[in-house]
Amino acid sequence: MDKPGEGRSESQLAAAALASLVPRERAFQEIARCGGVRAALARLPAGPGVLQSLRVRCEGLGLSLVSFFDAEFPALLREIPDPPLALYLLGNRALLHTRAVAVVGSRRCSRGGAQFAAHLGRGLAAQGFTVVSGLALGIDAAAHRGVADLAPAALPAVAVMGCGLAEVYPRSNYGLAQTLLGGGGLLVSEYPPDMPPAKHQFPERNRLISGLCLGVVLVEASQRSGSLITARLALEQGREVLAVPGSVAGGMSRGCHRLLKQGAALGEGVDDVAEALGLQSRATEPAAIAPEELAGVLAAVSPDGSSLDEVAQRAGIAVSAVAAHLVLLELEGFVAQVPGGYIRRPSSA
Repeated sequence: MDKPGEGRSESQLAAAALASLVPRERAFQEIARCGGVRAALARLPAGPGVLQSLRVRCEGLGLSLVSFFDAEFPALLREIPDPPLALYLLGNRALLHTRAVAVVGSRRCSRGGAQFAAHLGRGLAAQGFTVVSGLALGIDAAAHRGVADLAPAALPAVAVMGCGLAEVYPRSNYGLAQTLLGGGGLLVSEYPPDMPPAKHQFPERNRLISGLCLGVVLVEASQRSGSLITARLALEQGREVLAVPGSVAGGMSRGCHRLLKQGAALGEGVDDVAEALGLQSRATEPAAIAPEELAGVLAAVSPDGSSLDEVAQRAGIAVSAVAAHLVLLELEGFVAQVPGGYIRRPSSA
């Protein structure tokens, strides 16, 4: 008997098993021909054994499932041309139904690019957006580290993996993944739990990153960056695409500049993202922040630029609180976000 509340019903397990045995397009064709997922799986000799193995493995790892035919399957993801038949989930599955923005970019990014991605991720999360990325090296991980800075507050972060959820790839981001999970984040994969990473799986994964989101922000990408695949997929899926301009020296932002020339929205901060998506960022309640504390944070920002840590040290308050205050000050026009930190606008001096 199905037990939907556990996230591992027979129908969900059957969908996952079928997806692991036949190509995606054929799986959907077989389901239509046989009149259901379980009927389609029953026609495959290996079906029952694979289903039982998945049941045991998912229970052992604490994974839940959602299938394309479930009411709780993400609505945005259902719209894309090539949706997954099933998703494996570890963590807070409620994040699948929040307003989400992807932050992606090069694995080999500059220090300034990583700092900007962290500030953007932190700012988006502080303003009520879920930050989606691939947990890859470089920009992806930096964006999620920015979200992690908001701990002990809830961490609205979704990492879409290019391998099974029995491991974290790259291994160097294992600690970050555990931090996100501990703060209420979510890991997602369409691959069976023990599927190792493979080169072709990452471009496939990218369609899920963009598909789960209202928009995609490209922070730093050369002309050959794999993150441009995500941007292209986002456009094909009808998502908003924003690009962050960078230095013309070195070519590390050439992909971003090309997107801007082609009509991508300019992404210099949280307010740009909200405007491009036609949404309002979640305003911080005025009563929740003492005016003198907000003024202290503003005074700690140099007109020449200050990093988040520098502002926190000068203002004498926690980095997580400073991040939320700076986002509010940015929305009100007192500061501007730049690679590496914030600057105080002349009118607020």
